[in-house]
Amino acid sequence: MSISYLKRATKTPESESGNAQAVVAEMLAAIEAGGEQAVRDYAQKLDRWTGPILLSSDEIEKRAAEVPDVVRRDIEFAASQVRRFALAQRASIGDFSVELLPGLTAGQRLVPVNVAGCYVPTGRYAHIASAYMSIATAKAAGVKTVVACSTPHRSGGIHPYVLYAMKIAGADIVMTLGGVQAVAAMAFGLFTGKPADMIVGPGNKFVAEAKRMLFGRVGIDVFAGPSEIAIIADASADPEIVASDLVGQAEHGHESPAWLITTSGELAASVQRRVPELIERLPAPAREAAGAAWRDYGEVVLCASREEAAEVSDRYACEHLEVHAADLDWWLVSKHCSSRLQLCFAPSSGDSPAVIIVRRPWRPTGNACTNAQGTTRGELREDKKKKWQKGSS
Repeated sequence: MSISYLKRATKTPESESGNAQAVVAEMLAAIEAGGEQAVRDYAQKLDRWTGPILLSSDEIEKRAAEVPDVVRRDIEFAASQVRRFALAQRASIGDFSVELLPGLTAGQRLVPVNVAGCYVPTGRYAHIASAYMSIATAKAAGVKTVVACSTPHRSGGIHPYVLYAMKIAGADIVMTLGGVQAVAAMAFGLFTGKPADMIVGPGNKFVAEAKRMLFGRVGIDVFAGPSEIAIIADASADPEIVASDLVGQAEHGHESPAWLITTSGELAASVQRRVPELIERLPAPAREAAGAAWRDYGEVVLCASREEAAEVSDRYACEHLEVHAADLDWWLVSKHCSSRLQLCFAPSSGDSPAVIIVRRPWRPTGNACTNAQGTTRGELREDKKKKWQKGSS
């Protein structure tokens, strides 16, 4: 392979995970021993939250009234799209039986879990989509009880937009909790008396580590660490769009990798010039996050051919993958970068090339896309596949 790194990362999420393991192990032990009071203590210490943990239906309605009509319509539309797809997906996966031998029949039934815990991060941003992507999908799967948690937004309770998205998606119980304490509360059934059978949703490295440590006691969707993006681009790509998309993902957090894989040295140089300029234009919190992410985790890889670029992309096995290229048909039918993925087309604008946006539905990170798909209604989230066998004399 004749690839060259025009920019190389000095850190990886894995190299920075040691501290998270120690912190999370201590917190989980303290919460299991101290119960609800330990959760309240962490909520006050880490999020400055001393208000009620469980939200009443009256409080949800009151906060939802703060959401502008145009935002309500957007949330309702997005949630309905997710729900429609999840229901179609549910219909595509059915029970079955087969007679293996005369008098011996085996089969499979799909049984929803009883309780799903959905974590919706609201740290630097209000992640509205995380609410309906997890909650609406769980309800479409037939989960009886969905417990949803989200961080107090700037010490003022759950962000009204997120709360409205939770309501529309169908959450049965909502708790104002974030971070490790939220994951632990759902896993142990604190405040609700309903321990989660499965916990889903993205989060920072502490949330991801909490899910990893609790796996086995509860099911989890995927190991969703810091958000990642890789962009494959050839000479026909628009460097402004490429740079904007890299920055847009890097601003998610200080440890969010952003990688450019290109066959054009000219495009690479343009993007490397433009990324710092775009970062400087961001508001202060996002500027700090994107700057650190690009400085420590950003990479630019120059490849000699598109085949080489595809191989490099497969090595990264990134959470979000965009292909900015002239020959989209090759990328669509190529075995590279498409195994276990969803492909969505974004129409081109002006003279810019079209873009294939490859989205894993619920996003494995840290190279896990080499062996795991995104979470779906039937595969990794709310369904149990119950095998059965029946014999007759």
